[in-house]
Amino acid sequence: MEKRTNMVNNLLQLPHEVLHGILVHVAPTDLAALRCCHVLDNFINHDGLLCKEIYQRHFVSVRLLSTKLEDLILVVDRVQRLLQTASVDGCSSNIAFLVRLIRAQKNIGILCNSSLFEWATDTTKTATRSHVQHWSDVDPLLDNNSSEDDNDPTFPAVVPSRENKDSELRRGVLRKAIRVPHATRLQDQIHRLSAKLHCLYGVPIQRLQVPETPSSSLRPRPCSDTEVDVHPFARSKVYDLRQHSEGTLWGPFVDDGSQNVDWEKIEAIMIILEYNIQIFTNKYVTHGSNLIPPWDRPFVGVTPHSLNLRPTGLSVERPRSLPLDLQDPYDVSGTWMRVVCFLDYRELFTFNFSEDQPLPGQPRPPIDAEEAIRFIIVKLQVTKIEKPGEDDGQGLPVVHFKGSSYSALPPVDVNANSKIRGTVRLTPEGEVRWTTFSVFHGEERWRSEGIQLGGVQAARGILGYWFDKDFDEYGPAGPTAFWKVSSDPKYDIMEDI
Repeated sequence: MEKRTNMVNNLLQLPHEVLHGILVHVAPTDLAALRCCHVLDNFINHDGLLCKEIYQRHFVSVRLLSTKLEDLILVVDRVQRLLQTASVDGCSSNIAFLVRLIRAQKNIGILCNSSLFEWATDTTKTATRSHVQHWSDVDPLLDNNSSEDDNDPTFPAVVPSRENKDSELRRGVLRKAIRVPHATRLQDQIHRLSAKLHCLYGVPIQRLQVPETPSSSLRPRPCSDTEVDVHPFARSKVYDLRQHSEGTLWGPFVDDGSQNVDWEKIEAIMIILEYNIQIFTNKYVTHGSNLIPPWDRPFVGVTPHSLNLRPTGLSVERPRSLPLDLQDPYDVSGTWMRVVCFLDYRELFTFNFSEDQPLPGQPRPPIDAEEAIRFIIVKLQVTKIEKPGEDDGQGLPVVHFKGSSYSALPPVDVNANSKIRGTVRLTPEGEVRWTTFSVFHGEERWRSEGIQLGGVQAARGILGYWFDKDFDEYGPAGPTAFWKVSSDPKYDIMEDI
């Protein structure tokens, strides 16, 4: 005991420079724990450089932050401890804390780091710089060659020059496609993780605040944020038919045949569906909770079994004496609400097959076009349960189902009235994959591939693509989602529309 006391006293008696050099290697969670000592707490509170260096070692550049770093260290400690706890009650009681954390203006950027938001930001900044360059041509005292991006080794500069403004404008808009190779893999990983977090959080971000880069001219202009709509960029990604291929299974998957989810596709689908649902309901509907998608509230329904409608015991083998509905681990049988969006086919064809085509790997330009939307009621019933195949995840069986669908809004649409059949299975990485076929007069016409956000029996629902069942490279195709409203197939969903 005396030896431990002497060691502590020796630590506290060290010169501040030496103590700073020791503590800078401490993890953020351990730094928070050290503040139980009055002397160390006082030292940490007054050593702003220490918190800055620790934060930069583990997280982002502090030039992006406006919050006291000491407070951020405490927030990081709480979040990390929350993620490490195995207590369901402990996690549930802190959901409000996480929602407030991400909703706060200083933290909302964590949801806006996918390539979709990067593309929207760069396009806006490039257009603004092009406008400033015009005035530089008129007034040589204006200098717009200073930018934070010039100091970023990950990306080339995008400031338009006098000689090749058009070329530089394209570089800004298509910046994602020309990233420096050594940073591509890490940046792509950040994009995917941010998109996944956005999908799990929900409440799709429809407008993005793009800060204007300050001018370093002798006559600086006042800086103000520019607001940019995100839906044209999401629409461009969703309706780009090049991403529908054998490798992606024509669904929201990475183009390598692995069935791994492409979360940036899911994010774009969620944004465009939310935009169209808001436009439709604001114009035609005054009430109706069944039309409100489950992603309308933060983190709601993104945990397995959040439907709370079926037993949660999971296994491949289940007693065959039970009815199929009770053997089904995915809780398929019941009444579902489905939403489908699509472009006019002429616009879809022109967008994808006009003469002015982008290079491979580069995105198509943002498109601001009106889409049609359909709300469809779907009744499903389990028909067969079998063991997973070689290409499936092995944790759960494959469930087959059939049913029917009919139009809810608008009330009359012959393309919405059909028979339905399909399967639910796990992908090799453990995501829940839904495949459906729309059958008209005994013939399959449309197919869809989707992923259930949150896992097995998650209330958040399924997001994905619908497309021609023959995989026609010329389409049509578009976004779709469906979510469960009742386990009763006879439930009258129209009572709450």
